[in-house]
Amino acid sequence: MIGRGGRALILLYAVLLAVLFLMCSTDLVIREPEKEIYQIAVIIEDDRGDNYSNFRKGMDQAAMEFNADVHFITLYEKLDADQQLELMEREQQDGADALIVVPADEGRVSGKHAAVPVIFLYPGFAENTGAGSIVTDYRKMGEELAREMLDGAAKECTVLELIDTDSMGDVDSFFLEGAEEVFAAAGYSSRAVARQGQEGIRAALEGLEAESGGKALVLAQNPEILAETAAIMTDNPDLAEHVEGLYGRGSTLPILNYLDRGQITGICVTDGFSTGYLSVLAAVRTLEGDGAQEPVVMESYYIEKKDLRDPACEKLLYPIE
Repeated sequence: MIGRGGRALILLYAVLLAVLFLMCSTDLVIREPEKEIYQIAVIIEDDRGDNYSNFRKGMDQAAMEFNADVHFITLYEKLDADQQLELMEREQQDGADALIVVPADEGRVSGKHAAVPVIFLYPGFAENTGAGSIVTDYRKMGEELAREMLDGAAKECTVLELIDTDSMGDVDSFFLEGAEEVFAAAGYSSRAVARQGQEGIRAALEGLEAESGGKALVLAQNPEILAETAAIMTDNPDLAEHVEGLYGRGSTLPILNYLDRGQITGICVTDGFSTGYLSVLAAVRTLEGDGAQEPVVMESYYIEKKDLRDPACEKLLYPIE
């Protein structure tokens, strides 16, 4: 026989089970509040940059970790600051919580007031940093690459710069200025040749035959010119004989292949994955109330063929999210 106390205990258990059932089958269960998904718009010049793929991977990784929705907008025309300002305004009106911007015109774009936090990605240091900034010092990169070019080079070597004035942006200007300062300080004369398509590059290389010694260190303004020059040298071994070394920046697959095959002597690269990751992190921290942040300065790295199989280099060039 179950006593009165036992029956009361059974009744209590039954009531408790009924309450638990109701809580599990209705909205009475206390749920953890859902985290807000931050809408972040990334406005860049184009998606064909020397490190875009790794940059995008870093952003996607940070977006997954920090509950953000990142979407990319590219300019129709490179260096079009007016269009970039219009896109910034449009994204704010469309509900973006924060913007990540690579300024087409540093003075105009970074000085524009925005209603939401803006993280700027600069090719050099700037006074206007918005809510935060990620800085890649391309002037320092140019200096580092120039020193590597001159290491062991004969004094009679000519330094040939292959440039495209129509596509000269801040990155290119800082990069070349840094290199030219090192060339001048070391007593080397550098000569810039405006490249007009592949024929312009070919003509510049052919002109080396008439110069003293017929040998030159060649520096490409940007990844596109670097890859084109390497392709011409591959198809024309006679022209390659007049090139002591071909150098530039960028880590696109064609550039890495030419470096591995020896047509390119050395390159400088940046950590695009970390740049993308840290820019999203800076935006999220600002949205969560951390306020304006100090600029983050990214390093650049010099790589030759022998470095390509190094595990640290592989991680830099081929990051896995």
